[in-house]
Amino acid sequence: MSVARIMLTVLAALLALSNFGRAETAAVRPVPIVYCTDLLHPHSDPDDHFDLAMLFAMREFEVKAIMLDRGEAQKKRTGRIPLEQMFYLTGREVPYATGLSKKLERPDDKGLEQPKNDQAAVELLLATLRQSPEPMILFLTGSARDTCAAFNRNPDLFRQKVSRLYLNMGSLRRQRTEWNVRLDPQAYIGLMQSGFPIYWCPCQPMKQNRTTHWTFDHKEVLEGINPKLLNFFIYALQRCSPDELDPMKAITMDLRPWRHLVMAMTRHMWCVSPLFHAAGRSIYQVGDQWVATVSAPQGSSKADIFTFVPVRTTTKEIEGKVVTEWTEETSNPNMHVYKVTDTKNHEPALKSCLRDLLHHFPMAQ
Repeated sequence: MSVARIMLTVLAALLALSNFGRAETAAVRPVPIVYCTDLLHPHSDPDDHFDLAMLFAMREFEVKAIMLDRGEAQKKRTGRIPLEQMFYLTGREVPYATGLSKKLERPDDKGLEQPKNDQAAVELLLATLRQSPEPMILFLTGSARDTCAAFNRNPDLFRQKVSRLYLNMGSLRRQRTEWNVRLDPQAYIGLMQSGFPIYWCPCQPMKQNRTTHWTFDHKEVLEGINPKLLNFFIYALQRCSPDELDPMKAITMDLRPWRHLVMAMTRHMWCVSPLFHAAGRSIYQVGDQWVATVSAPQGSSKADIFTFVPVRTTTKEIEGKVVTEWTEETSNPNMHVYKVTDTKNHEPALKSCLRDLLHHFPMAQ
């Protein structure tokens, strides 16, 4: 083979690698989604910031509205700060509102007795559903409070306008009630008993390759990403005070002196694979790397990392604990549940996919 042909072959390979992981979204039908998050600043768990970046990184998502969960916490540690940073980074603005402050008292509680100032998220969700010409996805990463209250107010609207409800909470086994469920136990029970098309994404047990949980070291994913996006994570992870460092100015500043503090951290994640699934992406392997895309990259093979299986569940409160009992059931299921199908590669694959996604983050400028 001539030197010129060898050089052309190498250049073609490098070009393929540079485009590795880029979703061909131009021909992909948009995926309308309403996103509910307990995103806070200062954070309670910064996995929410990574989830938010994923939501805006996948261009097929048409984000119709964002609900900021846990109204009582939002008043003290508003999630508006990272939201507006994300709007600046991507040039995309989305309607958002803060939710109810108090827990629901019953599974059928509509939350109407709570203060008017706390009703914005529920009202935004209902208005978004009414205005939508087609069914959309609801994706919950915090409590079920606002969504359950909205469902109780207009269940027929939900059945007409919601195609799937991704519920990132709960446990596969009997134990103390999982964190997101504890945020509003009655709301969780209400949605789990609703008969709705739920894609249940349990958070516990952790570290057993049974649920959506996995971990990564920041340096494995964040090294080499766009400096402005890295600043977004530095600002969140260092719990910067807006009074001391303006959140919008921080995005364009030189925060490299703090970089080593962020890279040394380890992060627990839960929502990565459910977000890929909601977007309609599949995981493919090329060599020793994985990528989540809408269509198969050249030279790849589809990787069977996780799936959702039909199950029959019952959810109830037993001796102060919220318990969901479940069995895989194909004949009479009432929802789908997340299932790891490759325990060896579950974490490495999701880590590789997240790294690829953030390295191709769609910056506005």
